[in-house]
Amino acid sequence: MAELNITTFTYKYKGHDGKDLEVALDITLPYENESLEELVTQLLGQMDPMMRYLDENEALAVSLKKFIDEENQKYLDNYAANLISKVSNEELDLEKVIRDVERHYKEELIQFADRIGPTDEDIFAQSFHRLVHSSSLEEILKRERSYAKVIADMTNQMDLEVETLNSSHQDEMESQINQLDITTTSEDINNLLAQQYLTQNYVRQRYESELQAKKGHQKNEYRNWITSQVSQIFQTSPVATPLGNRSSMFVSQQPSMEESFTIHLGSQLKHMHNIRILSANVTDLCSPLHIDESLNGLNMALGLYSSSLCGVVVLTPSLQAQVNKNIIKNANMSTEFHFDQIDDQLEKIEKEIHILNIDDSNTPSTNSTISTEITSTPASSISNGSLNSTPTKTSKNKLKTGDFFITKHSNLSQSHVIFHLISDEPVNSTSDINSRHPVILGLRNILKTASRHDVTTLTIPALLRHEMSESMTVQWCMRRAELVFKCAKGFMIESASWGGAELSTLQLLLPHDISEELFTTLAGMVPNVFRVANPKILVDNHK
Repeated sequence: MAELNITTFTYKYKGHDGKDLEVALDITLPYENESLEELVTQLLGQMDPMMRYLDENEALAVSLKKFIDEENQKYLDNYAANLISKVSNEELDLEKVIRDVERHYKEELIQFADRIGPTDEDIFAQSFHRLVHSSSLEEILKRERSYAKVIADMTNQMDLEVETLNSSHQDEMESQINQLDITTTSEDINNLLAQQYLTQNYVRQRYESELQAKKGHQKNEYRNWITSQVSQIFQTSPVATPLGNRSSMFVSQQPSMEESFTIHLGSQLKHMHNIRILSANVTDLCSPLHIDESLNGLNMALGLYSSSLCGVVVLTPSLQAQVNKNIIKNANMSTEFHFDQIDDQLEKIEKEIHILNIDDSNTPSTNSTISTEITSTPASSISNGSLNSTPTKTSKNKLKTGDFFITKHSNLSQSHVIFHLISDEPVNSTSDINSRHPVILGLRNILKTASRHDVTTLTIPALLRHEMSESMTVQWCMRRAELVFKCAKGFMIESASWGGAELSTLQLLLPHDISEELFTTLAGMVPNVFRVANPKILVDNHK
């Protein structure tokens, strides 16, 4: 940093009686922070009060500013020349300059300061993890349900008012159209349409603003309550809550059909896995957490800060970061206490996509992961950083098939993590794919990411479709299912070399509208592909 220098400003003037007078003031260079008006006031304090009424302050201000500008520029020029001279003569201590800059940043800007103690996020995460395994668990769930009911009621009220308004506007528009060229002109209809749009938009924005404010209030209140409860609860011995079998805690909501298998995979050391094939709507795995009095709230709370997280793969189109609208609606039915609301997460992801689009320095890779962090908790091995592989440079506001982005949730019934896998395969397409298809490689990258970040229960679309179509024949479904099954098996065997958590449960999700006969056929393929472990009966031949 530059050394301070003091120079004296002298101002000569004539008094009201015509005498030559002068005032002086020391100016510290470099001149940065002081107000020019303040310096003028100090100089006027040394002058006869009559001089202010003679507007001498205006000439004084002009002269002072000119002096400061000239002296400041001279000082900076001399300082720069001195630095150049020191560099040329190798007299400048660069390490000292770096240390000084670092010290000043830490002293002036809090974001560069050394962090002392845990962050608010760490304190909340540790407090929640301790409370959820204590006798306070029931009180936590009760409070969350009460909060969720308020948000759900407000959301339902908004939907009802918008629906009523739409119906009223539709009737009004039909009436105007029927009177077209009689008592109404096309301009009148256009004006009415614009007015209706503004009214509907106002109603939505009003409710959305109220919901955002309410969620923010609930989140602050909930977090403060969690951290305040720790000191009270743990003054006595905490009562542990039995966790049970974590892998079986998450089940789909009344799947129409399902079947489970136990398998052993591995070239040398065998690992046991659960394979479950089921027919259900993918949004059933992402339903609102406190929609009923089920145990999903308990399961979600116990699994949230554990090393056994649950993930779901949801197919999504490539345009920007579009997400299933039902999933967004479900996630917005209650306040997200542990992460950002899904809308905020998607906004961050879209910004990251935009950055990738304008960054020409990235080298294209096969698939990319675009995400924000899953969680920041010491109770889980998920890191605080983003889950990013090498990003792919994409066309404007568009991801490529096989890329995926991640959203994180604590207010959905069965999903801590949603992997949004980009797939643009047409619904009526009957083309076959192979093991090198981008979507298949995207599944591999998802399994790799899940393994590294403690996602031990993963649901994947077994046909790479969420709904049936007339073009999906039995033969096509069997070929597609066999490919996905075999690739998933290979990825699971390969995952042993990746490190991280072992995938304990793989759920193969079939469309909810699949026929019972086709489901039975595809379920029968699972034992053949995965080679289900059958019990061996040992017979004593000596008897």
